[in-house]
Amino acid sequence: MGELIDDVTEAIEAKTEAVYSLEHYLPRTLIPDTVTACIAAHPARFTNGKLERALRSIVNQTRQPDRILVVNDRDGHGAGWNRQQILDQVQTEWMAWCDSDDEWLPQHLQRCLEVAEATGAMFVFPWMTEDNDPLGHFGIPFNPATPHHTTITFLVRTDAAQAVGFINDPFQGDSQKYGNEDWYHIVGLSQYAVRNSLQMVHLAERTWRYHADGGNTSGVPGQGDAR
Repeated sequence: MGELIDDVTEAIEAKTEAVYSLEHYLPRTLIPDTVTACIAAHPARFTNGKLERALRSIVNQTRQPDRILVVNDRDGHGAGWNRQQILDQVQTEWMAWCDSDDEWLPQHLQRCLEVAEATGAMFVFPWMTEDNDPLGHFGIPFNPATPHHTTITFLVRTDAAQAVGFINDPFQGDSQKYGNEDWYHIVGLSQYAVRNSLQMVHLAERTWRYHADGGNTSGVPGQGDAR
């Protein structure tokens, strides 16, 4: 895992063509005690009911977000590009991702924020419901020095996320270069946490639902229901 992190660091520092927008952000004041719910979508999700389902789950939170940001990837740039457009616009202290084909259970955001406050963590990730869990990482403590996949469904301090940004997969050819944007972002956040002595915490509760119905795109244009 250490070699992978080193390779990703080299790709970022070299500012390869895989990098979308890893610019140095000018200092700015984020609105304290606020959170934005973030959804990266593509045109099919606006018409097939999946985005509507995700949004419904967000507005039904016991602690509603202060803002909701949705970006529609109309031109097929891929999930990394799309997420970066959202990231550039967030102005709240916290941000929380919801994939456009998934849904949060009502307590999801409240529990993430409660754990962040209780632990001082910069990053909190709960887990998906048992009925569809392809990774099996539930309950495994997270160590940013040796990260494992958390999925994109996490709460994170906006300043940390903006310092890291999103990239394409620097180790894949053009046909697959859009995948793994979530993993490389997690790796970057892990590096940031280690450098700054910050915590990344797993909330061992199942607070969201992953839907695998054949329409998943894994961030790749032309795949799943993005065809």
